Amino acid sequence: MPDYSSPARRPTIVDVARAAGVSTAVVSYTLNGRRGVSAATRERVLRAAEELGWRPASAARSLRSGPAAAALVVVHDQPFGTRAAFPLDLVTGALQTIGPDSLTLAVHVAGSPTEAARLMDRWWTERRYGAFVVTGVRVDDARLAALRSLPAPAVVVGIAPDGGPATWQHVVLDDGAAFAQVGAFLAGLGHRRVAMVAGSERLVAPVRRAAALGSALAGRGIELRTVAGDGPERASAALLPLLAAADRPTAVVTDDDATAGLVLDVARRLGLGVPWDLSVVAGTDSPACYLTAPSLTAVPYPVEELGRATGRALRTALGAGPSSGAGSASGKAPSAGEVPAGVAPAGAALATPAEPPRTVPVGRLVVRGSTAPPPAD
Repeated sequence: MPDYSSPARRPTIVDVARAAGVSTAVVSYTLNGRRGVSAATRERVLRAAEELGWRPASAARSLRSGPAAAALVVVHDQPFGTRAAFPLDLVTGALQTIGPDSLTLAVHVAGSPTEAARLMDRWWTERRYGAFVVTGVRVDDARLAALRSLPAPAVVVGIAPDGGPATWQHVVLDDGAAFAQVGAFLAGLGHRRVAMVAGSERLVAPVRRAAALGSALAGRGIELRTVAGDGPERASAALLPLLAAADRPTAVVTDDDATAGLVLDVARRLGLGVPWDLSVVAGTDSPACYLTAPSLTAVPYPVEELGRATGRALRTALGAGPSSGAGSASGKAPSAGEVPAGVAPAGAALATPAEPPRTVPVGRLVVRGSTAPPPAD
C-alpha cells in the first residue's frame, strides 16, 4: 500500500476510488452526500476513505465556501500570432459582466488539450470549480471529450464540432461573415487570383474562416488558393514559392496579424510592391496592423466584447442569472462544484436542447494602405 504519511503524498479521491473499486465520480457523489449511490457502495467508499485517512484539500474547501468558481484552462501550443495571446483580453472583458462579488474566474495554462482535459476532470471531481471555459476549440479536442463525460456546465468560445449537451453555452465570433466580407471586398477591387495563408488545421476557427472566404469568392467565379501557415517557418516556406510563381496571387489574406507581417516581408524580399503588385489583408486587427508600412487592411477582432459575452454565458451556465455591466449577480449562484438545478447528470438523457450560440458581430473591414486594385496583366 502507498505511504500516505508524508504531507506531499496525502491520499486523493483517486486512491479512494481504487481502494473501493469504484469510479472517482461515485467517490465524489458519496463524499459530498449526493444521491444516486447505493447504501452498500456508499458504505464501502466511506470505509476506504477512513482507512486511507482521506481529508478534503483546504484549497477545495475554501473555493466551495466562497463565490461560484469557474476555470479557463488556456492551451498554450499555438505561440504565433495575436490570437494565441488573446485569453487575457477575453478575461478582461468577461470580468466586466460576471460580477466580482458573485463569480470567480481562474485562469490556468496547460501545454496541450490532453493535459487540460486531465486537469478539468480532476478539478471537477475535487469540486474545485463549478464550470469551465474552453477557448481555441480543436477539431479533435480532448477537453470537449472530457466535458462530455462530466455533468459540468461549460462555456465554449467557438462551436464544438459535434455540438454539445444542454449544459454547454456557446459564444461565437461571427468571423465567418467577416471573411465573406473580405472576399466581396477583394472581388470588388477586381482581384481574380486570391490566396489565403490559413492557420493551424487542428483549430476549428481557421478552417471556418477559410471556408467562408472561399465560398464568397466562388460565388463570384474566383477560386481561392489556400496554403498552410501554422507558425513563422511554415508560413515563410509556403509564401516564397507562392509569391514567386508566374501566376502568383494578386491578393493574400492571412488568419492573423503576425502572418500578414510575414507576407509584407516576403513580398519586399521578392521585389513586390504592396499594394500595387500585391494586396494584403490581415485576419486579425491589432496595433501592429497600423504600425507596418504600409498599414494593413484588417478584419476587426472585438475580443473584449467576446469576453463580455463569455461572462454573460458563464453566469447562465452557473445559474447566476443575467448581469448588466459589472454589477453583482441577481439570484443565488451555486457553490463551486454544485450542479445547477435542471442540469442532467453524466450519462442521463438531456431534457432540453442546447441553447443557440451567442454571436458577437465582428463589424466592417478596416481598410488601410495594403489593399488596392490588382496590377494590369
